Amino acid sequence: MTKKIFAISTLFLAFVVAFAFIYNFVFKKPSSKKESGQSTVSKNAPAEEGKIADTGKNGGQAKTSPPGADSASSNGSAASGESSITAVSDEPVFGATISPDGKFVYYFLASSGQLNQVSLDGKLDKVLSTEKYENIKKILWNRQKNAAIIKTKNPSGKIKYLTHNLATKKIFVLKENTDSVAWSNMGDKIVYKYFDPKTKKRTISLSDPDGKNWKGLADFNFQNVEIAPVPNSSDISFWPTADAHLSTVVGTAPFGGGDKWEILHDRFGADFLWSPDGGSAAVSYTDQKGGHKTDLATMDKSGNRFQPLGFPTFVSKCAWSADSKLLFCALPGNIPEAAVLPNDWREGKIKTADTFWKIEMAGGKKQRLVDTEKISQSFDVLNPFLSKDEKALFFVNKADGKLYKLSI
Repeated sequence: MTKKIFAISTLFLAFVVAFAFIYNFVFKKPSSKKESGQSTVSKNAPAEEGKIADTGKNGGQAKTSPPGADSASSNGSAASGESSITAVSDEPVFGATISPDGKFVYYFLASSGQLNQVSLDGKLDKVLSTEKYENIKKILWNRQKNAAIIKTKNPSGKIKYLTHNLATKKIFVLKENTDSVAWSNMGDKIVYKYFDPKTKKRTISLSDPDGKNWKGLADFNFQNVEIAPVPNSSDISFWPTADAHLSTVVGTAPFGGGDKWEILHDRFGADFLWSPDGGSAAVSYTDQKGGHKTDLATMDKSGNRFQPLGFPTFVSKCAWSADSKLLFCALPGNIPEAAVLPNDWREGKIKTADTFWKIEMAGGKKQRLVDTEKISQSFDVLNPFLSKDEKALFFVNKADGKLYKLSI
């Protein structure tokens, strides 16, 4: 009897041990955070400010967002993969712009100076001019898009400015010592800086496109100058070419002649882009003399209400919307820490890898136009402009000189 009880007890104990083994190693779920795939970091731990979660293959694109940025596109197209960047030209171009009716793009071929009219997708529609221009450096269109100022530079470094009227087919070469030429608001006059080698005096002047009937508007003391008419006004604005070592002074003067006004000063490396309504301007600048840190700001037409946007770019990477309520800008990345800005970029010593953004002037909200994963190569954006319906952003890639289109 005792042996029978012992055998039954032994069998029961073995059954209990076997059951415990099966429960712990087969049925019971692991309790370790590591085994369950849960992070050991608290769910309430704050993310690092300004960082983007994605690490897409973007050819050196910046991995940071400006303060107040939304990582997703405003219309969702970037997230869905609908946005795309496509080439509009097969070779380097200058003076790319939208035609007056908004149906075509004009551009001059860098290789020959031929002026083409192409569809918004880049298909050649017709050749507008076969006039040959060599070593083109810059093209400026008048408001009507029927005349252009052409800047060339020969192998010896000599600069020459010409005006080309597409309607009359007349071409005029401006006199020597003329530089920094721009169109008036009406597009029927040119404004330029002239240097008199005898008196060593520099003057901002107004004339007909052929250089005749000129008159002086204001004296100017700097060698290199940028000139732009103030939209919806009778004023012209001018300032030294952006230089991180130079404190910028922006002056204005009326086209009819009169007193010169200084509307902004003491900003290093500053450059300006007037809004279409002339009520404000985008300003890019460097935080200190010879500095590396840049920012974008806005100001009103009098130089007041200077408002930094916390968006480190250059105005030559931006375009205004037609209603002056939005800025479409490229945010440069891949910039060496030792770079002096904007000098090193402007002089071609560095190339940037840009991302694309939209900034609302009311509130400063920033929205990405295309996710970094959708950017298949590096783009160093220069002189962007919008299609008439503002559903496409065109730009020249400074790295290869070609024209591209971003569908937005």
